[in-house]
Amino acid sequence: MAIFHFTVKIIGRSKGQSVISASAYLNGDVMKNEETGEFSRYTSKKEVVFSHLSMCANAPPEWQTVPEENIKRFMNSTRYKRAADKDMALQKFKTTFQKQRLWNEVLKVEKSSDAQLARSFEFSLPREWSRVQQIQFTNLYIRRNFVEKGMCADWSIHDKGDGNPHVHLLVTMRPFNPDHTWGNKEMKDWAFVQDEQGNPVIDPSHPNWWQDKKNPDRCGIRIPLLDSEGNQKMDSRNRKQWKRVLTDATGWNNPKNCELWREDWAIECNSHLPPEHHIDHRSFARQGKVELPTIHEGANARKIAEKFQAGETEKPSWKAEENQQINQQNIFLQGLMQTFQNAKQQFSIWKGRFDEFRRRSGVDTLSVGRNDKAERGTAELHSRPVSGTGTEQPGVGSMQRRAGSIQGRSQTYDWGARTAETGKSESGEIQRRLEEIPGLASRYKALIRSSEKSAGFDPSAAKSDSGIEAAEFEVQNADGQRRDSEMERISREIEQRESISARLEQEAEQRESISATLEHEIEQREPFLERLHRTIEHRKSELTDILEKVERRQAAMTANRNTGYVSQNQASGQKRTSVLARLDEKKRIVAEREENKSQNQNRKPQRGHSR
Repeated sequence: MAIFHFTVKIIGRSKGQSVISASAYLNGDVMKNEETGEFSRYTSKKEVVFSHLSMCANAPPEWQTVPEENIKRFMNSTRYKRAADKDMALQKFKTTFQKQRLWNEVLKVEKSSDAQLARSFEFSLPREWSRVQQIQFTNLYIRRNFVEKGMCADWSIHDKGDGNPHVHLLVTMRPFNPDHTWGNKEMKDWAFVQDEQGNPVIDPSHPNWWQDKKNPDRCGIRIPLLDSEGNQKMDSRNRKQWKRVLTDATGWNNPKNCELWREDWAIECNSHLPPEHHIDHRSFARQGKVELPTIHEGANARKIAEKFQAGETEKPSWKAEENQQINQQNIFLQGLMQTFQNAKQQFSIWKGRFDEFRRRSGVDTLSVGRNDKAERGTAELHSRPVSGTGTEQPGVGSMQRRAGSIQGRSQTYDWGARTAETGKSESGEIQRRLEEIPGLASRYKALIRSSEKSAGFDPSAAKSDSGIEAAEFEVQNADGQRRDSEMERISREIEQRESISARLEQEAEQRESISATLEHEIEQREPFLERLHRTIEHRKSELTDILEKVERRQAAMTANRNTGYVSQNQASGQKRTSVLARLDEKKRIVAEREENKSQNQNRKPQRGHSR
């Protein structure tokens, strides 16, 4: 499965780094640093499977040519004679020579002690790609993001065959002018007033407004330089002084570029991978994941872990231990998230049931009885026949059928005024009930009129007094039916509320159990956090010891250097003293010889002296 790994670093003089050595490691070859005369040899690296140099459009074309004498010298070397594929070896030599020329030219122009020489990239390649696809897609990505914007790219693909193919990339940090000369990294510009988002404030009516005539987009409100009295400074020519700042001439050093480069590489990979193997350049936090990211172990840490498991060493790798703790914490977090997910599903089910319960008729707790309406009648021929003969009478209206239905249902109620056997009624009792219930008398008369009208359509119904009797029964049973329906509704609502109370109590118990589970899991996580804290403190102490050792070594090297200087000075002083002593001795010997010579001349006899 493809993984995302993308790091960006700066190679600079202030860190004591060498861009020649970095390029030699990247290409697995030999390169010479013309500034120091040193060679960087990485010919033993066998994992370099592809190497290439991409020059921008404004780069000097002569840097891409290799002199014939260098080619002849390489063809006479043992390395070329032992190569299995001589054409490939010659092509690799030419590419390495061009890269060596490029980075030596960078060293010539970047002379300051804190100069930034190159920007280094390292990113992994999907294992699902073939070698041709790796080269093709990587070349497209590098040309689109770096070469087309004016950078020169030195890149190679490394693959040891262990399932970790990756790319090493070096790009230049100084642009080229159209005349193939080096450009400027930074340029001085006016300091403009900015808003809260960091953008220049646009206000042409401001007295300090300035706009470039050649480039109108370069405009803003300039900031004056003030003296101690608060007045704007003036130069020797009586011109106003404005604040200036150094700005990036290329925009390559913008910190936001790193995010853009990472995102574009993820898009490039995902466009050539199936959906189940897609990668994401964002962190776990930005993706919304609760998992903790592991740290990069590296080959050395893995070797130490293997030796510790085999019993060859007593102390394991702290990186491997830290990753083990992180994996345990991730397992704990996964179980916690699964618990939350199950609880969420249960809450969703309970909420759906509760909403369904509230949507039922007559169970709206906010307005009880709002939906409790009497059942409406129907015009379908489903009730008992009005005539009582078992067959439906043609031409009978809905009111007449409803009266027959009420008459059939009213047999269950005993008001003392009518029995199911005789079917007779007492007019006095009816009149009393009509007077007790206001508005019922008018309703009674309306029902009688409706029954009479509907009875006119059926001769048998007109002869019998069934319509009037049905109206009388409806008046008698109206009050009882209303009371019974109300009692039934109240009993149903009580049962439903009792079921809701039971469910709520069950939910409260489940929530208490979930809270107890979470508290227990949090208590289990505390020892992991304590061990992580101890590991961090241990790392801090190790780093402090390393820094102290480095400082002691530097002090010792400085003392040895000073001692060497003193001893050299003493030796040179002794040499000078011995030379002067020898000169004095020679002068003394010469003086003695001269003196002896003069004495001998005085002792010789004079000529012509008599005997």
